Amino acid sequence: MPVWKYKRVEDMPEAWEMNRDIPLGQRIRAVLRLGRLQEPLRMPRGVRKFRSFEDLVADRDRYEQERVDRIRAARAQRK
Repeated sequence: MPVWKYKRVEDMPEAWEMNRDIPLGQRIRAVLRLGRLQEPLRMPRGVRKFRSFEDLVADRDRYEQERVDRIRAARAQRK
């Protein structure tokens, strides 16, 4: 990646341009709406002990499958 030198700050390009035509409140609401589309991460609380690594993997697989089922059910309700 090349390194550019500028004699004045005014010669530098804007680092990040945002659409200033859209009011700030509207942009914030759009970002918050995106967050609502995601399923919240519900991790089991506390310390969990397992007798073997296979028990750990089975528990994690069960948890992940429950999470997938919750996401699918939530998406089905939205349609």
